[in-house]
Amino acid sequence: MGKPTVLLIQPPIHDFALYDLYLKPYGLLRIGKWLERSGWRVDFVNALDYKDNETTARLGRGKRKSNGTGKFHRTELPFPLKKTERKRRFARYGILPGVFKRKLSESSPDIIMITSGMTYWYRGVVEAVETSRTIHPDIPIAVGGIYATLMPDHCRKSTGADFVVEGDAEPTVRRILNELGLPVPSAGIEGPLLLENVWQDAGIIRVNTGCPYRCDYCASAVICSSFTPGEAERAFSQLEEMHKRAGTVNFAFYDDALLINKERVLIPFLEKVIQSGLELNFYLPNAVHLQFLDREIANLMVRAGFREIRLGFESSSSDFHRRHDDKYSEGDFPAAVRNLKNAGFKPKDITVYILAGLPRQDYREVEESVRYAADFGVKVSLAEYSPVPGTPLWRESVEISPLPLEEEPLYHNNTFFSMEWEGFTLENLNYLKQLSLSFNRKL
Repeated sequence: MGKPTVLLIQPPIHDFALYDLYLKPYGLLRIGKWLERSGWRVDFVNALDYKDNETTARLGRGKRKSNGTGKFHRTELPFPLKKTERKRRFARYGILPGVFKRKLSESSPDIIMITSGMTYWYRGVVEAVETSRTIHPDIPIAVGGIYATLMPDHCRKSTGADFVVEGDAEPTVRRILNELGLPVPSAGIEGPLLLENVWQDAGIIRVNTGCPYRCDYCASAVICSSFTPGEAERAFSQLEEMHKRAGTVNFAFYDDALLINKERVLIPFLEKVIQSGLELNFYLPNAVHLQFLDREIANLMVRAGFREIRLGFESSSSDFHRRHDDKYSEGDFPAAVRNLKNAGFKPKDITVYILAGLPRQDYREVEESVRYAADFGVKVSLAEYSPVPGTPLWRESVEISPLPLEEEPLYHNNTFFSMEWEGFTLENLNYLKQLSLSFNRKL
């Protein structure tokens, strides 16, 4: 008998807008590495492959940046909803459907595993399952990832997948393989499968798993129930291998709590990077907890090659933090900005996120936060609230929103501003966006 074969699929994404801010199938390729080390053949189809020649010949090459971010191929789709007056352009992002089908047909799998991202990206997952069924009608299909974890019942119903993997994939995948009579790996899951065409432009590093905070607007605790510190040596080895094999120089951290326990993990990791002499660029698609940005870590970040810092400040209101996250004390934000600037970060390299549009949030609170942060000479970015199933704010969001959030995940997309009320209208939101932009232009 030959090797058992798994077909891993990164599905296309159906959305109103999409930008590649280090969007990689990190978790899926970790499963691929895990299976490959145990003797499996691993086939991978990336429907978001922006380098695909045939798709590029038809649709043109999307604008990309040297740091590994940019646009995906885009094909417009009909607007999919009827229960809203707020119409938006809707599109499919990824390789052409015909190319996707052909690539799927080139594999002869024993099982198909499909990852999922945001809940409102579910239609791309449905497409991936339906296309796989057409080509491999008798092969079991498992769907995992964020959408599968946050809305497992909706995922089962909408996709028709044979298995839905919630949360940590390893125990469930072991059970599925055992149930199907397929070989079960003995070792645990570690780093991702190193495919040059995936990691060449930008790689992913994750030093810790989960987050110890329980912010009521965040799904981190739902997706990963506990915080587990990583190992500096292991993280650096994965970075070094990716750099050597794929030539990767841009790296993005996927951590939800990068600076937690930094003395044990991140600081030794950065010291290894500095000692190696590698000329690398580090980026933070996820914001960091600003209360841990002391002088030492700020200086190490500059020396290691961090090109940006994103701060999850959320609000200047102490009442906001008492109600929602209990993370920050007065003085944390000014100290963090001061340490970053003294270390050498320029104002344009420091972005502060301000949360906007939470249930019953007044726009004036957000305006005050925008003005407060801008006074420190940093970039201000509005983080528009999206209702997330499983979070403490989810039930309140469902109760007050005029949109059917439980029935249609597309309404979770912040393009619909689902928490609009008399104290925070769409007009108020547009005003806040322009206000932030006006401050940022002065930097």
